[in-house]
Amino acid sequence: MPGNKLTISVKEAAKLLGVSAPTAYNLARRADFPSFTVGNRVLVYVAGLEDWVKAQAGKRGG
Repeated sequence: MPGNKLTISVKEAAKLLGVSAPTAYNLARRADFPSFTVGNRVLVYVAGLEDWVKAQAGKRGG
């Protein structure tokens, strides 16, 4: 994951996940996705994103 950053933008998360920005914004609305709002910006918690990806892979037996 990106350097020492604690959070990344939704667009950065989209690139890391290999999905489109609109798909990432849809994910950011989910209760189980590690995102939060600061002012008018939506940020994604990097460590939480790693955990979320692992959990999603585990659901499929991956």
